[in-house]
Amino acid sequence: MREFSRNPGRDPSRDGSRDGLLIAVRRAIAAVRDTGDLAGLRALERQGAITRLVISMDDARWPDLAALHAIGLARWAQYVFGPDGAHQSEWEASLQPLSCVYAREPDAVPPEAAAVLEALRSGRRPAGPRVPREVRRWVLAGLRQREELSADFAAAVRGLDPHGRRPRQDAAALRPYLDLTPRHHPERVRALRLLAVGLQMRYRETGDAAVLAEAVRLGRELLLLIPAAGARWADAVANHARVLGDHYRHTSDRRDLDEAVEGGREALRHTPQDSAWLAVRLDEFSLHLSQRYDLTGATADLNAAVDACRGAVRAVPAAAPDAVAHRARLAGLLVKRHRVTGDGAALDEAVQLVRGETQPLPAPGRDHVLVQHAEVLHAQYRRTGSAGVLQEAVALYREAAGERRARHGHRTDLATALSHLGNALYDLAADFPQDAPGPRRGGPPAPEPAALREAVAAHREAVAVSAVDDPQRPGYLNNLARALRERARATGRPDALDEAIALLREAIETAHPAHLFRPAMLSHLSTALLERHRHTGGDEPEPKLLREAYVFAEAAARDAAGPPGELLRLHRALAELATATGRRTEAAAAYARAVALLPQVVPHQLHGSESEDRLARHGRGLAADAAAAVLRAGGPDAPARALELLEQGRGILLTRSLGLHGEEEALRAAAPHLAARLTALRTALTTGAAPGATATATAAAPGDRRHRLAEEWDAVVDEARRLPGLENFLKPPRMAALRPAAAGGPVVTVTTSPLRCDALILTNGGVAAVPLPGLDHAQAEERATRFTEALRTAELPGTPLVDRLTAQAYLRDTLAWLWDTTAAPVLDHLDRTAPRHPGPPNGPRPPRLWLSATGPLALLPLHAAGHHGEPGGTRTLLDRAVPSYTPTVAALAAAVRTAARRTARPRPPSPLVVAIPRTPGFAPLDGALAEADAAAAHYGPGTTVLTGADATRARLLAALPASTHVHLACHAVADPASPYGSHLILHDQPLTVAELSRLRLGHGEFCYLSACATARSGRLPDEAVHIGGAFHLAGFGQVVATLWPVEDATAAEAARLFHTSPHPAPAAALHHAVRRLRAAAPLLPSRWAGHIHIGP
Repeated sequence: MREFSRNPGRDPSRDGSRDGLLIAVRRAIAAVRDTGDLAGLRALERQGAITRLVISMDDARWPDLAALHAIGLARWAQYVFGPDGAHQSEWEASLQPLSCVYAREPDAVPPEAAAVLEALRSGRRPAGPRVPREVRRWVLAGLRQREELSADFAAAVRGLDPHGRRPRQDAAALRPYLDLTPRHHPERVRALRLLAVGLQMRYRETGDAAVLAEAVRLGRELLLLIPAAGARWADAVANHARVLGDHYRHTSDRRDLDEAVEGGREALRHTPQDSAWLAVRLDEFSLHLSQRYDLTGATADLNAAVDACRGAVRAVPAAAPDAVAHRARLAGLLVKRHRVTGDGAALDEAVQLVRGETQPLPAPGRDHVLVQHAEVLHAQYRRTGSAGVLQEAVALYREAAGERRARHGHRTDLATALSHLGNALYDLAADFPQDAPGPRRGGPPAPEPAALREAVAAHREAVAVSAVDDPQRPGYLNNLARALRERARATGRPDALDEAIALLREAIETAHPAHLFRPAMLSHLSTALLERHRHTGGDEPEPKLLREAYVFAEAAARDAAGPPGELLRLHRALAELATATGRRTEAAAAYARAVALLPQVVPHQLHGSESEDRLARHGRGLAADAAAAVLRAGGPDAPARALELLEQGRGILLTRSLGLHGEEEALRAAAPHLAARLTALRTALTTGAAPGATATATAAAPGDRRHRLAEEWDAVVDEARRLPGLENFLKPPRMAALRPAAAGGPVVTVTTSPLRCDALILTNGGVAAVPLPGLDHAQAEERATRFTEALRTAELPGTPLVDRLTAQAYLRDTLAWLWDTTAAPVLDHLDRTAPRHPGPPNGPRPPRLWLSATGPLALLPLHAAGHHGEPGGTRTLLDRAVPSYTPTVAALAAAVRTAARRTARPRPPSPLVVAIPRTPGFAPLDGALAEADAAAAHYGPGTTVLTGADATRARLLAALPASTHVHLACHAVADPASPYGSHLILHDQPLTVAELSRLRLGHGEFCYLSACATARSGRLPDEAVHIGGAFHLAGFGQVVATLWPVEDATAAEAARLFHTSPHPAPAAALHHAVRRLRAAAPLLPSRWAGHIHIGP
């Protein structure tokens, strides 16, 4: 019977057995201890469970100490936790059963009760209520009982090997006392305890799963025979949890792991802080939590594992021999946190633990520390790409494998080290092939890199030394197959790929159905079959290999569990195979599941470049591919569904914050305390400062604190969603929430994907999909790259005139290409379907149009698409519409709602103008002061003006919260590698995108950024991670920014035209200014096509 976790919702007392009653009473006592709530215990009293447990003790010769302990504690708890003036009968009833326990295991009795019993034994008057004479007589009788062991049993115990080197012989010596003595006989209980430990040692020597299963059975029986408190209980529970952890490796049974976790928690509850066993038990508890995280992906388990491991490190002196091993295990857990969440700080700390280790590695267990140190360095390599770090990891893995090979110890340890070594060598061969030639066609195989040859050999040895029934063997087969796939790729040898496929089939057939990595193996086999199909040429419409690849990919995605990044990868792989095999409906469904996981891949505890790294790794192009798959699958709601998927899968960082802006008022009205808590958590997550942190709280590592804050964030959001009307709080918006974005005109979202390219047009009437057959994804990527290069050439001082003119010609050609492939089909559709807004009485004004481009198109000036050299302006977007941008449709809808609220509650203008004409290290901005004058003249009296040395970072940050309108004329630096590092250059210090995005500017209406490349993202154009997006995120409903650096004179003229425009609306004013700039230099689009308007 599993006391800790099996069937936790079932009442074990219902079966009426002694063991069931005991478990029920123990659980009720634990609830009282943890919460002080007597309800469960009193319910058992009413049901007669405690009385029935008393009756079940039918053998008076051998006291049932476990039942006596539970009965005594039940009475004692009702006395201690009951209301003041509780009946003395509870006090009296607790003392007699506890006296029997105290006589044998005094530390199992509560200290207060122990003091009373000791006083009675010594003839003193105990503190507390008076003890009647009859009760005193019973208690003294119980205290006189002793545990009597026969001489034969004592001799058998003395004959056991204290070092556990003869587990088989020791077990044979103990079995007679297990089989031939009554259940509660002290010799049998002692034999159970010793035999359970001995069987575990025997398993460690032989790897025999049957031995381990017996140890589990005996451990469960032992826990039902001893008092549930004190040192013996802690030892027994800890050992049982250890056995269950080993058993889980063989069974892959989640229940074993749950029981191990609860057993570890129970052992720690009864382990004093000064115990020599504390660090070991914290370590083992951490291991089981980590294993359960691998199985479930529950971040609470991973965070608790890190906490427990930190506790183990703190529990031993830093210079103690075993401290090195504890620090190494903590480093390994931090690497796992980094791997599954992307938390760079966790990896930094792990590396510091390894690099800063000053103690010599312990002699026993040295190989384990070597492996853990190597894992840290291997993870550091994956982040930095440093070949030297990877070589260090390989050397440590080699050393560990060598030590284990020489020791002739447990084969599983050797196989594990060899597998790690093979994986590191695989990375070395794949990433640093030492200029080895690639695969040859029609000739002999190419030479194989030495590192790859050694990787294959290491993996082969790991498979060879592992037992056939070793639960890890399928993983070793999988790793060998991966190395053989790389051999096939590097050398062109199809036999290596065929062997890899055969090994993967064997791995899947021999893996337990619940094996943690079975879905990954299925996905691996699917990929290998797809490669084999491509190697054959794939002439058939859907050959056998391709069909089989899809079947395995489907099984992998269906059976997957664990961290969201791995789940997303499996679902995306299935979607791509479904697309390749013509399963359009299945492809759309798989893409939708992958997109739904994308927000989980970027947890709230990450920010800045860490979030961006996660999105770049898992989400690049995913939303566009999903939308394209939905459109290919068809159906009447396909356009709306495609737009919803795009909104769900892009702009995640922006939409997450804007969603909070838009919904926090509803939460504040329904539950002000939750709104306040969420605001505090948001601040803490973005700044790293714990809300209301005390000195004790801040002693935790910053990474741990952020992960706990993220857990609390999720809990508060879940609580908010349980409130009436807030069921969809902070969930991706559905169409009803997006439609208000089109109140002022059509919103056009352009998607590019290798599958297809489309424009999704949102109007008041719904969503329409306009296919763009002339737009090609690969061509768009090439255009974006070449356009950036042409911009650089066109404006770079010192470039020959002919090169600059050629670059301007390419820019014009790209604008024409954007018209032909994208803008023209969109406007033609709108001309046929959308009613025109009437123009003003004094002449026609083009209608409003909002653009939201994805992927490479987000890096191009879609608003300036057109053949600008032609007369009449019939084939240019600027002459047919007033274009604006929005990062996402949800962002525009949120901005529309905010603008409506501000219109209903107008606020007096509070303009701010900042101009920095001279900045050391940068070219002078002679037009900055002219811009400031134009802006100040436009806004009028009351404008705050900061120029030159007054334009400091502190003064800007102080002025922004009260400002409604802002004009900034200064330098800016765009960081394409890490856009969160893009920043404004102020007089004293820069102001970064990361810092701007943390601001909450409730009064910001409009911001004009006359600075370099303030609306250009780097690796993630869909995320609007740039300076203009940061001001929009901070609260400015409308922003004017630039896609690329604009020369000083043009910037000044643009600002003058904008602020003197006859049109009061920012979008119309910018449209007026850009068309005037174009009229002055139509052949130089770098001068006029870079300014854009963001917002409603």
